[in-house]
Amino acid sequence: MKCSAKLKARQLALQKFRDILLFLENEMCVMGKPLNKAFESLGKGNYGGVWVPLFNRSGSLLQEQILDAGNAWRIALEETAAALPLAQEDIDLLRDFGELLGKSDRDMQHAVLAMEKEKVSALERKAKEEAETTGKLYRNLGALLGAAAVILLI
Repeated sequence: MKCSAKLKARQLALQKFRDILLFLENEMCVMGKPLNKAFESLGKGNYGGVWVPLFNRSGSLLQEQILDAGNAWRIALEETAAALPLAQEDIDLLRDFGELLGKSDRDMQHAVLAMEKEKVSALERKAKEEAETTGKLYRNLGALLGAAAVILLI
């Protein structure tokens, strides 16, 4: 059951990240907010879910002006990756996203966010299929092992 729940949590986390990308696109490209303010809004609002620690840490690193956006994202991702219900391919995608984050003007950043939404949508579809097929297998296997344990005890 736990394995099935992990698969579902991954799908939901990717879905939430896609929503966050829409939020970032609106904040940065439409409203013209700087990246650290957009991250701050994500951390304060009820938008982030499991992503709040990542965006809070990235925002604080940017606000301290110690690092550029890409390095701040990479460090925050390394610090919070263990707490996120993601596979290694998801972490790699996020790391690549950080390399493009905040390194261009609004129009180019809009294109980067749109491209990232497509990539995350593809990963989300894959995670959904995996959660449906493998998750069902895990749930059925758990039920069968429970039944087998009851039979052995009788």
